[in-house]
Amino acid sequence: MAGAIEVPDFVPQPLLKHHDVRILDLAFVMDCTGSMGSWIAEAKKNIQSIVEEIVAKEMSDIHLGLVEYRDHPPQDSTFVTRVLDFTPSLTTMQKRMNQMNASGGGDGPEAVADGLYKALKMKWRPQATKVCVLIADAPPHGLDKSGDGFPKGCPAGHDPMKIVREMAEKNITLYSVVCGSYAESFKDFFMAIAHLTGEIGRASCRERV
Repeated sequence: MAGAIEVPDFVPQPLLKHHDVRILDLAFVMDCTGSMGSWIAEAKKNIQSIVEEIVAKEMSDIHLGLVEYRDHPPQDSTFVTRVLDFTPSLTTMQKRMNQMNASGGGDGPEAVADGLYKALKMKWRPQATKVCVLIADAPPHGLDKSGDGFPKGCPAGHDPMKIVREMAEKNITLYSVVCGSYAESFKDFFMAIAHLTGEIGRASCRERV
């Protein structure tokens, strides 16, 4: 059954991005609900490898950021989002990542829109290449009324399609990494949001992170 969020059948794509990583702002938006346990462990290892590779090549003035998200009460009572704004310190990023754990979540959909909104509002440097990586195993609220505690969409009023269009306006490229079969069933959404910012689509956890 259709939900409140409208995902267009056709999304005009901006020119594909060719990243110059000499000055790079790289943010990760991570679902930290209970079902993400094994994926979080895998993501930690691979994010560390990605960053170390970039730093080792001495190609980049890199700032790293992290948005963790779960869900709104009463689905989850721990937090909706937690943000580490951009830092040049790999140690600071690693410490925060080591604190990530999977818990809670409630219904099927999660606070994806809130995570993307917090990422949009981070302190992106005007001169930097801007890359945001969304790692999720569930869709946002409002896509499908079945099993959705907030069928009208995000309780805070965030529309993920609108947020991603604003990302495109700020030249932020979004990569969607989809974990598990539940999120795969909403692949049109994850492909559309990546497409809007100039990325070619979405990948699975096994393929990219």
